[in-house]
Amino acid sequence: MCGISVLFHKTNLNQQLYYDFISSLRSINHRGPDDEGVVLINTNTGDYKIIKTEFTHSLVNDTCSIEAVNVNEFNLALGHRRLSIIDLSVAGHQPMKGKDGSWITFNGEIFNYIELREELKQLGSVFITNSDTEVVLEAYRVWGQNCLNKFNGMWTICIWDSQKKHLFLSNDRFGVKPLYYYEKEEFFILSSEIKQFLKFSAVKKELNQEHITDFVKFGFIDVDTSTMYQTITRFKCSHFALINLATNFKIANEQKSYYNLIKHIKPISEHNAVLRFREILNNSVTLRMRADVNFGFALSGGIDSSAVLYTARDIMKEQEKQHELLGFSAIFPGYPEDESEFVKIVENDLPCKTHYSLAMEEFNFDFFEKHIYHQDEPLQGTTYFAQWSIYKKASECGIKILFNGQGADEVFAGYHHYFYRYCRQLLLKGNVLEYLSLVKSYAEIKNVSKKQIHKIVFNELKLVLKLKAGIAKFDHVLLKYWNKIDTLDELLIKDFDTFQLPLYLRADDRDSMAFGVESRHPFMDYRLVEFGYSLPNNLLIKNGWQKYLIRKAMHEMPEAVRYRKDKKGFVTPQNIWLARFKNEFEDYLKYNKRVLGTEKPSDQPFLNYALGTWFKVNNF
Repeated sequence: MCGISVLFHKTNLNQQLYYDFISSLRSINHRGPDDEGVVLINTNTGDYKIIKTEFTHSLVNDTCSIEAVNVNEFNLALGHRRLSIIDLSVAGHQPMKGKDGSWITFNGEIFNYIELREELKQLGSVFITNSDTEVVLEAYRVWGQNCLNKFNGMWTICIWDSQKKHLFLSNDRFGVKPLYYYEKEEFFILSSEIKQFLKFSAVKKELNQEHITDFVKFGFIDVDTSTMYQTITRFKCSHFALINLATNFKIANEQKSYYNLIKHIKPISEHNAVLRFREILNNSVTLRMRADVNFGFALSGGIDSSAVLYTARDIMKEQEKQHELLGFSAIFPGYPEDESEFVKIVENDLPCKTHYSLAMEEFNFDFFEKHIYHQDEPLQGTTYFAQWSIYKKASECGIKILFNGQGADEVFAGYHHYFYRYCRQLLLKGNVLEYLSLVKSYAEIKNVSKKQIHKIVFNELKLVLKLKAGIAKFDHVLLKYWNKIDTLDELLIKDFDTFQLPLYLRADDRDSMAFGVESRHPFMDYRLVEFGYSLPNNLLIKNGWQKYLIRKAMHEMPEAVRYRKDKKGFVTPQNIWLARFKNEFEDYLKYNKRVLGTEKPSDQPFLNYALGTWFKVNNF
């Protein structure tokens, strides 16, 4: 897990661009505190220079100092900040050169790299490192762009293909690892984080007013490829691009899809679904436990993070590995949002040594500003600060990898709104008896009245009928689209790829990498996602239970967690937080006034605070 920078100029680099590039790379030291690499390339002649900086590994050979190089001789710069996870030696240094003269700078992990390396060896490939980076580079050399379909992992890949004279770019299937770009007629920049672009004097901080409006009015963020800046764009997940540097091009136009996520229901019995779920989750966790550094587990007390932890425990037993289970959790003692009761149930049952972050007590505005700075975009709530606190605690304990349960809710129907949309679907299809049975079970589980549930469902039903009749109006096309979705299947997919998960993944990436910690998501294994989206609805929501299949499958888990009746979704006592620090938070509103002409563009207080803080830390 690392961070990358790429700079290309159509004629040649100049001193200003070069030093801005080095400064840009330094701005993400947090992503890769273990090593720094820079290579300058002449894409016409193939000449290159490996640059040695003050942060470059001392054993990297054939280097040139930052000051000694004649930058006018080169037109492409590749940069890398390394977080050493696999093959900790200097052999894993990046940018890495391939046997055919190609170069790679790569952010992420390919978890099945061992299997791919063996497959490539059978085809005649020879390897000199134990890193997954070399496997990626060789896989591209042998299979070209088709290598992407063989990868199980998370990645941003940039390869200068010296043979075909083009730049190969790719983002992973679900956009777990970030990639952004900025382009003008004469040059372009690619980076892991938005803040990197702001180190270039040639990049102007032009605000994207439409993006800001979507955030303050609707809370929308990361729902498309736009950012807070007009000229900085997110590269599409599950896409690649072949950039011919000798021609006129637009990166946006060169992106092509290599993977499509669809909901394709396949008949399967409950028994076989349980077996298949356990098989895939077991293999997903097994692959993600490959590392040469210490790892731990984010633990919320919910079924998703607990499922990952229990699966890891079973794998360690089977492999006879002596590895202490380390949990990390944010708790709020004395507040209704506190989940420590369930965390301690898991902790004592396994056993697991859990480290607790008391986010409420540890909060200060220096941390809050750093949190927003690292996020690159404003956020919707304080949940993300609690997440930040967990990664901070993990880093303090010497942990470089933290597992979490991200993605399970969007695939296996964990959020409350999935239940109500499924109820609406049943009624629209005329399945009244099934609907009544489901409501009865849900009411008993949640200890709420059936009347209350009926009211919510009927309001949803009236809304969709008004939408179809053209009566209901929404201020934003995405709100209309989301509310108009009739089926649970389509809603799950859209939350996964548009409305929810992209934000969660970006926030998780920035929070973890702020402390040099790699987050791993077993539920984001594409095989498990595809399996989840092949299941019939009655294995997702059944007898009033959401994430029904996970509950059935994880039989080794304590019943209090496995059939936990409340769904908190890692919430925080935000209102109390805001009330306690109201005066301090409102200090940030003057930055909204300075930029937007109004202190409170939103009727939601935290959105105003988050936006004002974002303006402040980005020097507006």
